[in-house]
Amino acid sequence: MKRRVTTIALALLLAVIGTGAVLAYVKGASARATAGLKAVTVLVAQREIPAGTSASAAFQDGSLRGETLPEKSVSAQAVGSITPDLGSLVMSSAVMPGQVLLRQMLVAAVQASGGLAIPAGMVAVTLPLCLPQAVAGYVQAGSQVAIFDTVSSQAMNPQPSCMQLGQSRQAPATGQTRMVLPRVQVLSVGAAATGQSGALAGGAGSQAQGSVLVTLAVNQADAERVIDLAETGLPYLALLTPASQTGFDTTTQQLFQ
Repeated sequence: MKRRVTTIALALLLAVIGTGAVLAYVKGASARATAGLKAVTVLVAQREIPAGTSASAAFQDGSLRGETLPEKSVSAQAVGSITPDLGSLVMSSAVMPGQVLLRQMLVAAVQASGGLAIPAGMVAVTLPLCLPQAVAGYVQAGSQVAIFDTVSSQAMNPQPSCMQLGQSRQAPATGQTRMVLPRVQVLSVGAAATGQSGALAGGAGSQAQGSVLVTLAVNQADAERVIDLAETGLPYLALLTPASQTGFDTTTQQLFQ
């Protein structure tokens, strides 16, 4: 009888341990499944917000509204609320509906000039590009980009229209691509055909083969490089993140000293 009681007690103990192990596994699996899905609140434009609009005014009139998004899908630079130090800052360029407000889109009001907010000490220059060279339309106001150019010792054919891209303007075998500027701030992006500013959907719509105008904030020396590139070169942009590592080539001769 005593042995039977001991056996039953041991069985119950094992059952309790087994149940606890199963529950622990299920809880761990659930935690792993939801990892990275933490929700965060960010400010999203509900309508087009013109350049020069203060952050506080845009929030008060409903142009900016908090929305909950998965943390993994949101940039680390996304603005979650209008704090006192952000309220007086203004939009550096027009913010399109559905666009998440990023910290670099906000600048001091005194930097605004002609409807475009230009960082202190900088000038604004515009680079015309075909959509593939503009990272398929993913470049937008506030983006950081690197600028490349392809050069050759041989004469190259005149640059075709964006509709002819890839049909005629072929770099010779001796052509080489070089870094022109390793990191530049984008002030605005617009469609050359319509003149509308704002972010472009990634290669969608009638702009898929069109040209875009990317306006950059640069100093005088870099403005000269960008203008020369626009007139004589083959510009190409690379979209950067804060962690992107870019710099001039060390194994080959750089375009600009």
